Amino acid sequence: MSHVHGPGCNHGSGGNGQVQTINISDANLAPPLYKGIANFLRDEKKSGMKQKQGVFNGKRVDYFKGFAKTLPKDQKQPTERTDAVAILNELGRLGFILCVERGDPINGKHTPRVLRPCSVQEMNESGYYLWVWEGSQLRVYLGAIGMVGAILTAVLFPLWPDILKRGVWYLSVGTLGLLGVFFGIAIVRLILFIITMIILPRGFWLFPNLFEDVGVIDSFKPLYGWDEPKKKKNSSSSKAASSSSSSSSKTGSTTTTVEDVKED
Repeated sequence: MSHVHGPGCNHGSGGNGQVQTINISDANLAPPLYKGIANFLRDEKKSGMKQKQGVFNGKRVDYFKGFAKTLPKDQKQPTERTDAVAILNELGRLGFILCVERGDPINGKHTPRVLRPCSVQEMNESGYYLWVWEGSQLRVYLGAIGMVGAILTAVLFPLWPDILKRGVWYLSVGTLGLLGVFFGIAIVRLILFIITMIILPRGFWLFPNLFEDVGVIDSFKPLYGWDEPKKKKNSSSSKAASSSSSSSSKTGSTTTTVEDVKED
């Protein structure tokens, strides 16, 4: 990856309009140690380092600000500023990150900003760093191959053998049957609940955990249950009333005592 400075560039072009190029090392050739650190820092949940989106050479990219406070557990944690600077310098030298400066938003407020490479690749706490390293692309390639394969398989369905077509038909009918049974159970349990709420003090639930956040098997346990009655507020209101009456009685007794003293 490289960025060419031209005559219209305002971030490090040559004094006489000469073209300058920032050459970036190939991070794939870096030691596995720094690949692990880069993958850890790119994961916002693990590293806690907030990632933002910017635009660099017309492409959406991720960037961050400042130093990394944590590293993978198997690595020595940075305890001083010099340790963090050394890590960033090494990541920049190996081609994982690029020191950039932010420009204006591309389309108004709360939109990604334009990023421009700094002429001097100096690491500091207030600097912004663009991620050149995108990590392993194996998962992306496998996903793309799988998607293309699925589309081709669906398009070539008329050419499938009869046994495969029959298997797909049975599978689709079975899936629709299971969905029908599920919706039937949901409707029946709702009808039973409404009827029992009218007749009985509490409603009756068939499969009370059917829509709870549990596993598939636990959704059908227990077989039935009763609706839990709502807690009434009479007890709390009665306690409040009794406390207010007791306080008023205490106040009345103290006032009578004061009046008796005055009469004496």
